[in-house]
Amino acid sequence: QAKEMIHELEELLPISPISNFRERLVAHMEYLRESAERGVAEVHFLQKADELLIFIEKHFGVKDFIDKPETP
Repeated sequence: QAKEMIHELEELLPISPISNFRERLVAHMEYLRESAERGVAEVHFLQKADELLIFIEKHFGVKDFIDKPETP
């Protein structure tokens, strides 16, 4: 199931010279979250990415797939 989710997100990621999925995912998520203009496709992508992160944490115990911003 994780591979299916990753494959689906890979299809939605923009073309990049970076081959590492994690790095591309993080960069695109950061870009979208900082963007003032988000359409339906961008919101859909972020939802799918968040679902993947939750799945990875729940099933594999990986909590730092993406570094979360520090809270004061």
